[in-house]
Amino acid sequence: MASDDLKQHAISDTDYYELLGVAFETNEADIRRGYRKQALKYHPDKNAGNEAAVQKFHLLQIAYDVLSDPAAKTLYDNARTARLQKQRQHDLFEGKRRQMKEDLERRESGFKRKRDEEEDAEAKLEREIRRLAEDGKRRRKEKEEMLNREELEEEERLDNQNRDGEVSLQAQNDQATPRGGTDVPEIDRSIKVRWAREGLGDAVDKERLSKLFSTFGKIENAFILKKEKRMRVGEKREKKMVATGVIVYSSIVSAHAAVEDTKKQKTPEYQVFESVYWASDKEPDFGQAGISRSPPPGDQYQPITPDQATKFSVRAALSGQGSAPSTPVSAFKARANGDGLK
Repeated sequence: MASDDLKQHAISDTDYYELLGVAFETNEADIRRGYRKQALKYHPDKNAGNEAAVQKFHLLQIAYDVLSDPAAKTLYDNARTARLQKQRQHDLFEGKRRQMKEDLERRESGFKRKRDEEEDAEAKLEREIRRLAEDGKRRRKEKEEMLNREELEEEERLDNQNRDGEVSLQAQNDQATPRGGTDVPEIDRSIKVRWAREGLGDAVDKERLSKLFSTFGKIENAFILKKEKRMRVGEKREKKMVATGVIVYSSIVSAHAAVEDTKKQKTPEYQVFESVYWASDKEPDFGQAGISRSPPPGDQYQPITPDQATKFSVRAALSGQGSAPSTPVSAFKARANGDGLK
């Protein structure tokens, strides 16, 4: 083969050593044996009609010619070494570039995953806030409905209680037996008084109460309810512990005088009483007696409940007679087991 052709083939990218099946920088004898072995395999006489085998046989001849010529072999080896080194550098660069690319993609993937997780957490928090708000709204509505229902039930209960108390009180008034030589039921001759448990009022007991109110007439009985309540009294409407006493007069005229004139008394002993009014919470029907039916103006009387109105007992407190007929006051004394006095 001409020298120029050998030089041209010496700079080829084809790996002649690999083509001949020998190692790089092997000796000439190995190159010759490798060529013969491959040439026999791809010889056109054995591969008639096989164009690929013919092409392979032609390349084997070129490889053998280049590697057999010292100058061409040196040129080829140098070119091959440079080419392989360049390929290694390229592969190294590609490996680093690929690693950088993979690192970048991994960081981007991690950032995206973190962002998605944060968005999911934020969305979850918003859903939880909405759920709590709706649950709180529902609970408030249920609480309001329950309170409204309880308020209505309590109002209905009090209305029924008031009606029952009024009916019971009226029935007992109608059936009351006159005592003390009068034609007036005891409940209509009874008054109730209230005073704050402080100062002079703290010393008021049954005897003191009877003595003060005997000024207005003869008293059949007097007692003080055990249960005291905190109420707003006085001009400043301050909350104080308030006691309640019941006084039964022999005459309705005396009871009326006590209701009308107690506040007119100027001595300190009478000024402690916050209110003086009828025990039945209403002024009796005086008929033709000519006595005013209106309570004293400015009176600070606090009405008691129907339960309290039916609790007053006069007959049981008068003489303890077991055969005495029942009155609104004696009904209270009976339920209190005769222990209504202080």
